Amino acid sequence: MANPSQRTLLFTGAYAEDNQSGVCVYEFNEDSGELKLLDEVSGIKNPTFLNVDPEGRRLYAIGEISEDGGKAGEIISFEIDPMAGKLTERNRVRSVSSSTCHIQRDEASKYLIVSSYHGGLVGLHPIGKDGQAGELLDEKKHADLVSVVREDQQSRAHSAFYSPDGKYVFVQDLGLDKIFAYTVNENTQELSFHGETQLEAGVGPRHLAFHPSGAYAYVINELNSSVTVLRYIPNEGRLEILETISTLPADFDGESYCAEIAVSADGKTVYGSNRGHDSIVVFSVHEDTGRLSPVQYISTEGGHPRHFTLMPGGKFLVVANRDGNNLVLFNVNPEDGKLTFTGYMVSQSRPVCVKPAVFQL
Repeated sequence: MANPSQRTLLFTGAYAEDNQSGVCVYEFNEDSGELKLLDEVSGIKNPTFLNVDPEGRRLYAIGEISEDGGKAGEIISFEIDPMAGKLTERNRVRSVSSSTCHIQRDEASKYLIVSSYHGGLVGLHPIGKDGQAGELLDEKKHADLVSVVREDQQSRAHSAFYSPDGKYVFVQDLGLDKIFAYTVNENTQELSFHGETQLEAGVGPRHLAFHPSGAYAYVINELNSSVTVLRYIPNEGRLEILETISTLPADFDGESYCAEIAVSADGKTVYGSNRGHDSIVVFSVHEDTGRLSPVQYISTEGGHPRHFTLMPGGKFLVVANRDGNNLVLFNVNPEDGKLTFTGYMVSQSRPVCVKPAVFQL
């Protein structure tokens, strides 16, 4: 039964013009999995990724603005009223000098880190005591950090994720087939380059998820439809490659590109999404090595599953199908992590980010 002293909300981001609803808030029924629309926000162009701070009752959305004939990023800070399920915009700040595709927050809610695919950039913003995003502190261009770049390569920073100990930030660069490691220098308020992990040429690392043990990380590779398993070496802030495994069934020979990756709370299952095959791949995790074995490929019941999330409690998984224009609900088997389509879906225009959060009332 649902706990009356808490409420689970699901926040979604989408491709949208600024006169369209781009950010939506849903109430999530923890028993049935059903979603009830509570609020929708327009006035932002392409709020394609969100970050939610349930403790601070804040939501941070990326947006796109026109600047000098080109595009730049912006961050919009919202206050969340969990009782009403409503968002109130608090401020907007210009971000890096190109459009962005991802936003991350540290556990202490001191900083926001944005990634720019088109600019090959990562940017650092402070979070004020009022919970609002502050002005850009630092912008790093990946092309400036590498000495040799093939002519056919271009830096494409796609996401940033903190290590489990919070000491390092790992940024996936899809264009350079590298994972860049940074630290946040709190004295100079800058991102400091720490090192890099070179992946196989042409894989295209996109998003990363750590195993709850902190011992392993899983990177989903967009371009060759695979997951790379890495060992995290905390005393060196380094990732070591263990294996790379396909996200597609052996008999599929069509075009497909990976998007999102997630690890179950018990660490026994890894999930990845395939755009083209339009499926979620389910892997079982080998406890002693962190390596993966595929156990299921299941249709996402809609085209282009750009994002998905395991819901709090672990009973459900929600997929955002951009081209299916829907949010689709799956049951998660507690024994083996396999998915079953519930038959339930919600229509939404071009959803590409789903972020749940539990609020104490």
